[in-house]
Amino acid sequence: MIGSIDFIYHLVLAFGVGALVGLEREHHRGDDVVIAGIRTFPLVSVLGFMFAYLGKNGDALGLNSSALGLPFLALIGIPIVATMAIGLLYIRYQMGVPGLTTPLALILTYVNGILVGYDLIIEAVVVSVMLTTLLVSRKRLHAFAEVLDDHEIISALQFIAVAFIIYPLTLQLNFTAPLNVLNRGQALDISNLFLIVIFVSSISFISFLLIRFRGVDKGLYFSGLLGGLVNSEATTVSLSNLAKQKPELVGAVTSGIILAIATMFIRDLAVSFVADPSLATAMILMIPFLALFGLGLLLGLIFKAPIKSPVELEFRNPFALGPAFKFAAVFIIISALNLVLIQTIGSNYFYLAALGGLISSAAVVASVSTLAFIGSVSPSVAAETALFATAIAALNKLAFSGYISKDVSKRMLVPTLVMAIAAFSMGIALILIRNGL
Repeated sequence: MIGSIDFIYHLVLAFGVGALVGLEREHHRGDDVVIAGIRTFPLVSVLGFMFAYLGKNGDALGLNSSALGLPFLALIGIPIVATMAIGLLYIRYQMGVPGLTTPLALILTYVNGILVGYDLIIEAVVVSVMLTTLLVSRKRLHAFAEVLDDHEIISALQFIAVAFIIYPLTLQLNFTAPLNVLNRGQALDISNLFLIVIFVSSISFISFLLIRFRGVDKGLYFSGLLGGLVNSEATTVSLSNLAKQKPELVGAVTSGIILAIATMFIRDLAVSFVADPSLATAMILMIPFLALFGLGLLLGLIFKAPIKSPVELEFRNPFALGPAFKFAAVFIIISALNLVLIQTIGSNYFYLAALGGLISSAAVVASVSTLAFIGSVSPSVAAETALFATAIAALNKLAFSGYISKDVSKRMLVPTLVMAIAAFSMGIALILIRNGL
């Protein structure tokens, strides 16, 4: 027998997932003409639930399911609700209200009710929350779309192709010797390479959007802070060029670069989490990197200078395939050199890998974390090398700024040395702890 409590529980859930979407549609009554809202959407969801529930439990309820065609009720309901959606679309068109969003949301709400009827509770709730989030974020999404130009949208589509087509294919690769080092779980795991590139570029793109969308309002410091997530080297060059053009911004530029270095530590920590799924390396790096991030924020505030007028920085689109594959090339080269280093002179000299920080600290952190995951080096040695690499990367910013603007270089000398020395000291402290000294 079907319990009444079970039925009521599912009925309330079906009503709830529909009401959530309906509430959002009703909320925009002032922005739009609401024809289907807080009452219609829950009813449509309940309709989907009832059809699915009867189709699933008809025999237990004493009904002849096969004769009545109850198992097909949920499918029969789809064209019915689709007809309602078309009617809604026509009414809105006649009223001069454009858009397909509400009619499509109505159909998805019906399908959501079906999910509840088939006990797919988590799936129904997730779909409802995502649908409501999409609807309520309409203005923000339109604003983000307006920020991007055609080239950036095309680059994003290319990147999505890499993330959702090429990356899954790499998971199926099975090379034979000597290319077996590219297989999953090996030192130069090609699938892990793509995963890290996707992750780093995703962080960069989110930061890039925030800078483009809010950069002018939030100012130079906001751009510098998020620029460290996009590309700390590019941020340093961009800011230094700005100071060269506008000498009155030297103080603010210095603060922006320091903040970019600070967020570099957070980005590298996140890279370690992805590159080493066991989290062994990341757990060792967590406290040092968070401490370095806090130190960078403090120094950025200390060296903060007033800005009399808004400043906007130019950043290249990090979703473009060129920068993504450039990072991939640096990562694979550093990983290959590290592997050769281990096999020829042993892990005792593995700290030489930190010199890769001159090119990209994120690539070094990704490489050493991956090698720690497969057991080529210990997580402690990987963490120590990562700290040395980030220290070198911090000093690298000093060299970049000095090449472009001597004034910026002089002003950021002390804070950069403080962060670099702190990172080196933490790496040495880890070595001493590991050796019981």
